[in-house]
Amino acid sequence: MTAPPPPGAHAIPLPASDDTSPSDDLDDMHQDAIPGFGTDMDADEPARAGHAGRIVLTVLAVVAAVALVGVIAAGAVTASARHGAEQAQAVLRETNTIATRFVKAHKASDLADAKAWSRLDARISDNARILDEPAARLSIRDAGSLKDRAGKANKDTNTLVSAARRALAIKQEADARESLAKAVGEATKLRDGAKRDDDTGTAIDGLTTILERAAEPGKDVTVKELEDLVSRVEQARKTLEQAIATQAEHAKAKRAAEEKAARERQERERQSDQQTVPDSTPPQQQQQWIPQYQSGQSGQSGQSGQSGGTGSQPGNGWSVPAPSDGNGLPGNDPGL
Repeated sequence: MTAPPPPGAHAIPLPASDDTSPSDDLDDMHQDAIPGFGTDMDADEPARAGHAGRIVLTVLAVVAAVALVGVIAAGAVTASARHGAEQAQAVLRETNTIATRFVKAHKASDLADAKAWSRLDARISDNARILDEPAARLSIRDAGSLKDRAGKANKDTNTLVSAARRALAIKQEADARESLAKAVGEATKLRDGAKRDDDTGTAIDGLTTILERAAEPGKDVTVKELEDLVSRVEQARKTLEQAIATQAEHAKAKRAAEEKAARERQERERQSDQQTVPDSTPPQQQQQWIPQYQSGQSGQSGQSGQSGGTGSQPGNGWSVPAPSDGNGLPGNDPGL
């Protein structure tokens, strides 16, 4: 027995009976919910096949897109690795160029440490092999390795170049100090042996001034300052050498003038002596024949040994005067 509805409630009208059961209604609902149900299966088959094809294509597209993204990502990573290797090679190439120029400009003997030279030369050879590797064709792993090796080689090259430059500076300073000491020694010897006069006084003073500065150059002077001191000492020494040469020329000219004056003086003295000294040889007196008349026999022969030194010519009546007594007058002749 059915209870009556509460007051005020409205009765829900029931559908009119259409001779269908509840199970039939449920079957109709399921059929409406399934697409294509209750239709002709043969007619809908192409539609279902096209739908499935579209699904497959979509899946393939997604897979392809994912793969492409992976390929692109891998390619980007590879390109980045190669680019890094190329950049490392570029930096190493610049450093290696500097090292190569240094080696060409100098030689092992220019360096205080020969090992610094040999190490740098070997490093340059190794750098050449690293720079020859084709970074653009390497794998990610190989490109990364090349980048690391190029970076390390660049650092080592810079270190070796710095060491070689220090060895060069040490050698250059030692050479400059040795040259300065040699120049100072030669200039000092020249100055100490020079004779001071008007020709050399100024040059001696100038050389002495620069020698005082160059004798103790100090520890903090640069190679350029040492080389400048060498140049100044040598120039001052050459100036003194020229002054000494001028001094020698003047001395030679003075000696020549003195010798000439001495010869002229001697010549004048000789000529003066010839004019003032008398002739020690007495002049020869000319003998004169003075005729003398002799008395006696004409045929008597002349007598010798007569007083006064007179004589007679035989048979002619003439007598020979006596020799002069030194006063220009003939001696007393008793026959006169």
